[in-house]
Amino acid sequence: AVKKIEEDMKEFFAVRNLDEAEVCLASLPAAHHFRLVDKFTARAIEAKEAEAQLVAELFVRAVEKELVAPEAFEAGFLPIAEVIDDVAIDAPKAFVYFAKVVKSAGLDEERRARLAAKSMDEQKLLDLLS
Repeated sequence: AVKKIEEDMKEFFAVRNLDEAEVCLASLPAAHHFRLVDKFTARAIEAKEAEAQLVAELFVRAVEKELVAPEAFEAGFLPIAEVIDDVAIDAPKAFVYFAKVVKSAGLDEERRARLAAKSMDEQKLLDLLS
């Protein structure tokens, strides 16, 4: 599944086709959804705004069509939340892009607070996620 996610991610960012990405996501076993969330989010926060927007749009669709459970989104965002402070040193927009992607998943306040608590700058992340 990890290899498939890597291949799907490369193709998604090359072709930028949300319909195709949605099909890939729907065909991925639910047990691996958190991995896709993690990989796509990691790519989005270190790239340009267009990539973050693209991932956000995909996640909005995933929520609307109930393709990814809130638990999978939270589990996928958690590793990023734990290193966001370090990533932001080299990618100054990382917090903003991460917030954009997390907000697109429509997580409730409790889940957003748990994610923010993983950051060294908890309040900054919490403010961006509100």
